[in-house]
Amino acid sequence: MKKLNINLIINREDYQKYQIYFEYLKISLIVLVFVFFSLFFILFLILKNKTDLEKKLNLQKGTLLEILKDKKVDEVKISYIGKKYQDLSSYLKDDAFSSPYYAFLNSAIQESSESAQLETFLITKSRDVDFTIAFTDFPQLMSFFKFIESETFLKNFETISLKSFSVIGATENQKENYELSFAGKFKPLK
Repeated sequence: MKKLNINLIINREDYQKYQIYFEYLKISLIVLVFVFFSLFFILFLILKNKTDLEKKLNLQKGTLLEILKDKKVDEVKISYIGKKYQDLSSYLKDDAFSSPYYAFLNSAIQESSESAQLETFLITKSRDVDFTIAFTDFPQLMSFFKFIESETFLKNFETISLKSFSVIGATENQKENYELSFAGKFKPLK
């Protein structure tokens, strides 16, 4: 379609009037683009700092997890030591401190007879004791009876009594054995 007429009524001044608005619009668009790019750049820097911080924290987290894994092994060891300490503490509460009593009884038996041997020894926390002595020689057994009736042996016991006497017959490989079982109570050590 072709225009057949021209509108001469439009004034040039009106166009210049609008041209100022277009200049303002152009300047405002330039400022807006500058502000937009400035904000974009600032947000980019902030985001980059955040990601760098996140990477640093993830690396630190990894090292701390490794340290924690190593500490768990140490924690298990400490727990094991703590359990052993509790076991030892409960054992010491119930322990009869039998070593000095055993040493006394063993040395007394060795002094009294060469063939006597302490076969069993059981002591409680209250110093109640059961022990068995074995002999391979009958004359040694008789001399031991004299020894246990002596004051040097009896002074260490509150009570002592013969619980049983056994004769174990001779076999091809060993001689005849005699066993004496005693029950009693030790006096407290000084």
